[in-house]
Amino acid sequence: MRELPIAGRRISVAISDHLVALSAANGFELQIEGDFELEVAHSDRRAISLTDYGISRSDLESVLRGTITTATVDLAGILTVDFDSAMRLVVPPDADHEAWTLVGPNGYRVVCMPGGELAVWRGA
Repeated sequence: MRELPIAGRRISVAISDHLVALSAANGFELQIEGDFELEVAHSDRRAISLTDYGISRSDLESVLRGTITTATVDLAGILTVDFDSAMRLVVPPDADHEAWTLVGPNGYRVVCMPGGELAVWRGA
């Protein structure tokens, strides 16, 4: 399990047709381009697809806010982000596309490649 350097950071959210971007005050941005799941208080998960136009952008923005308490990725490439609101975001790898990317200062980048392999750049 790898801890990502965005825990303890308050985030802002931007959502477009094919991207959810969570920006942290320390210069990191988590970009989610694949399907994901939302879980409230460790109960039922709800699958979210950005290509499902029945999903309200404002509803997503209202639940994906606050402070990140933990952000981890496991060996299979599954990203788990917990918020202080008891909301959990889970992004599984995609078989054909990059599911998520974390970019940060000085060229830092972690990309979940197709199938779940991670590509990591630590920057300068």
